[in-house]
This record gives sequence, C-alpha cells and structure tokens, in this order.
Amino acid sequence: MKGFYKSKVMAILWFGMPILSFLMHFLQEGVEDLPISYLVGLVVASIGGTLASVMLSTSIVNEKNNKVYNLFLVRPVKRYNLILSKFFAVYSCLIIATIISIITGIVIDELTIGLPPETVMEQTFESLSISLAAMAISCSVGIFIGIIISSVASAAIISIYIGNQFSLLSMLPSIFLPDIDPILFTTIVGTIITVFFLLITILIFKRKQI
Repeated sequence: MKGFYKSKVMAILWFGMPILSFLMHFLQEGVEDLPISYLVGLVVASIGGTLASVMLSTSIVNEKNNKVYNLFLVRPVKRYNLILSKFFAVYSCLIIATIISIITGIVIDELTIGLPPETVMEQTFESLSISLAAMAISCSVGIFIGIIISSVASAAIISIYIGNQFSLLSMLPSIFLPDIDPILFTTIVGTIITVFFLLITILIFKRKQI
C-alpha cells in the first residue's frame, strides 16, 4: 500500500481527477441535465482503471524479471497473498481517488446546475457502482497479464487494450440498456469477472516457476 499510494500514477489520480471534475463543468455542453459527479465516475473508471492495470502488470513483470518474488517465497508467504495484496492495495487507492473526485463533482453540481438532491445522489451512486466494478476488473486483468507476460512493454500495451475492453463489460450494457438495473448489473458482472481473473491468476502463479 505504501509503495502504490506514493507512486506518480496515484498522485495523478488523487490530485488530477478532482481537477478534471472541476474542468468538466466547462466541458459538459449538451449534457446539462447530467450531474458532473456521474460523468466523473465514468471518466475515473476508464482512466483510473487503465492506469492501474498498466501499473500492476508492469510492476509484476519487473518484479519477476528482477527475482523479487524469490525473497518472499523462501519465507512462509503464500503466493495467493502476494496476488491479493497487490490487488487490494491498488484497488483501495482507486476507491479513494474515485470518492475524492465524485465528492468534488457533487459540490460542483450543488453550486451550478442545482439538480434535486435525490437525483444527484441516485445518479452519483449509480456512477460510483459502475466505476468500482470497472476498476476492479481492470486491476484483476492487469495482475493476470503481469503474471503471464515477461516483457514490460508488452504487458503495458496489452493492459491498455485488454484491460479496458474487459472493464467495458460492466459499463456499456447498463448505460445503453434502460431495462437493466445498472447498480445490480455492474455489481454482479464486476464481481464475477474480477473473481474469475484473480482465481485464474492465483492458479497460474502457484504452478509457475519464479
């Protein structure tokens, strides 16, 4: 956790995304009835998830190439603990960045467009659910890629495309299909895909020669 929250990527998310929340107030022509907090949640899910996926995959590849895991595995440390600790460390940082950004968006909504509080909170909660599900998928995919790939450059490129594509599975259907409950759908899909990739990664890592 200490290593990740001090990284430049997390600094960009923690400080850059709230600033983006403010700037989006001036870039929302044509969507005046949509809260800034809702838009911010979707943007954070896309940008934050992609950056986290790249950071996880490349850091794991670097650690494998530098034989870092040899130091851990000679101690009574389970391999799945290494995988889960990386996932939850980065995901926790993303949650903090998302909450900060969405709170900034809510404040801007209150001061500008003046939508009813119940509307703002409903759409904000929906946006938060979509964001957290998408970012969980991106993180799990990033770890999976880091375990199976040996090249840092390849891991980064694949994470950008593959991680982002998988995260869309939790976002797009709930946005374009009005009959689907977005919160329920994204929560279920996000959980299933995330758990699937984490389990597959743990199984591969347990059998992999480090």
